[in-house]
Amino acid sequence: PVYNVLSTHVNGAVSYQVRSYGPRISITTPCNLDNASFMSLAGYIGVTKSPQNSESKPIAMTAPVVKSSTNGTDYMSFILPSEYDDVSKAPKPTSKDVKVVSIPPQYGAVTTFSGRTTETTTKSKLNSLLSSLSKSGCAVEISSCKWELWQYNPPFTIPWLRRNEVWVELTKEQAEGLRDTVAVA
Repeated sequence: PVYNVLSTHVNGAVSYQVRSYGPRISITTPCNLDNASFMSLAGYIGVTKSPQNSESKPIAMTAPVVKSSTNGTDYMSFILPSEYDDVSKAPKPTSKDVKVVSIPPQYGAVTTFSGRTTETTTKSKLNSLLSSLSKSGCAVEISSCKWELWQYNPPFTIPWLRRNEVWVELTKEQAEGLRDTVAVA
């Protein structure tokens, strides 16, 4: 998705950017098994068969694939192309497991890494990002923060060429506060 880099920080356990994102529309499904969840979303946009949406309309695949967790349930999401700037413009899913969701404007801290995304690697990157944020004067507790894993490449991409990001949601005030700290932009 399109974003603005508000600041870039190289101090702490990992380097990170503070970004702002405008509103976006996504499709999302509960994530029990990565492949089944991915295939449900891919079916909606028509990657492997005719599109599983009310208009039978193919929709371009965008990156990243987003993995998140809310109230103990894991989710996988695709961000729809920018032409779908309102939920009403997106075809309705024909699968009861796929939902079209409006994402409001957001601020976040993002660290980028390569390789495979195991649960251990992802949690390590999250903890390093939270440590770096704390060092910058922005304490975010792991127990209460909203965070997501963003994966940009197909699974057959050579691991060291993969782009992955861990994103932690910030308030506008936190993002602006980090903009005023020592940063390399």
